[in-house]
Amino acid sequence: MIREALHRITHRTQKDQTMSTTTPRTSLDGFHATPTAQRADELARSFVTAVNAQDHTAFDTLLSRTFLSYDIGGVRSRTAMKKYYAGLHASFSGLRFEVHENVGVLVENDLIALRTIVTGTHTGDYAGVPATGKAIQTSVSHVFRFRDDRLVEHWQVMDTYRILAGIGGVPGVAAQFQQLLGVPQSPDGIFVEKPGTAFDAPRTGRTVTGDESRAVGRRLYDGAITTGVAEDVDALAEEYIQNTGWTPDGRSYFGNAWAIGRGAMPDGLAVQTHVVAENDRVASISLWDGTIAAAGTPVDFASADFLRIEDGVAAEHWDTVDYVRLYQSFGLLPEDV
Repeated sequence: MIREALHRITHRTQKDQTMSTTTPRTSLDGFHATPTAQRADELARSFVTAVNAQDHTAFDTLLSRTFLSYDIGGVRSRTAMKKYYAGLHASFSGLRFEVHENVGVLVENDLIALRTIVTGTHTGDYAGVPATGKAIQTSVSHVFRFRDDRLVEHWQVMDTYRILAGIGGVPGVAAQFQQLLGVPQSPDGIFVEKPGTAFDAPRTGRTVTGDESRAVGRRLYDGAITTGVAEDVDALAEEYIQNTGWTPDGRSYFGNAWAIGRGAMPDGLAVQTHVVAENDRVASISLWDGTIAAAGTPVDFASADFLRIEDGVAAEHWDTVDYVRLYQSFGLLPEDV
């Protein structure tokens, strides 16, 4: 009965995504090596469809009764998840989560990773900010654990800064942060996000395995992110593409920014709690711990990273960062946001 219900949900999802001959291919089109991984991809997309439709019946089909969702702010049950998304719909008309197809849906063992782009119009109170009528866009990155055709656990990282800065709930301090890092500043204090290379773009490099992608991701974290040495960027391609976040394209910008960042929090550490690698892609969620040396304030935020690997290095990067907590650590935003 569960499988039949899931088939109906998946059919509706795929119908919504009906492709013409010019529509780019996605991770649904031959990316996964096993039927189980393909099914997991479909399961994650059915969850996104249920969120957009506020379909509580679909939630009950997709999520186990013991389902728990975790983020740095706490834990939600299946029922609490319904209320959480209902609250977002009340704040933003036309709220829609879209799978970031240039990144795709990754599956490894019993884990699924995907990045979603969120859009809507601010027509209701959000975080104490009355309706402004402004359009919003941000990202939410997800890792799910699945079992027996159901989602049983969920970890997410949401960038609420882009929403709050866009509706005037917080000052646009991102440019100040980039000034601290010595990189070009973002207009209006909001990072400009690029969709990145299409999922089915031609590849010139050799075939990449999930194990290799995982190893490159590990090298990246063990490099400049951990050492603070600007030259420790051998895990990045020379013309590395930074689609989101602090820095422009190019590995030298990345290395220099992390040298400055490490100088500001010399004991900082990004602890990767979940890693999902498949073919030429790897995703991870990290919790950051440490202290801002100048102020003595603790660092406590989460980030999610997605990398595309080519010829033994990371060629492209997408992330979702809890910038509100990061900026609070640096004293750029008040603690009560």
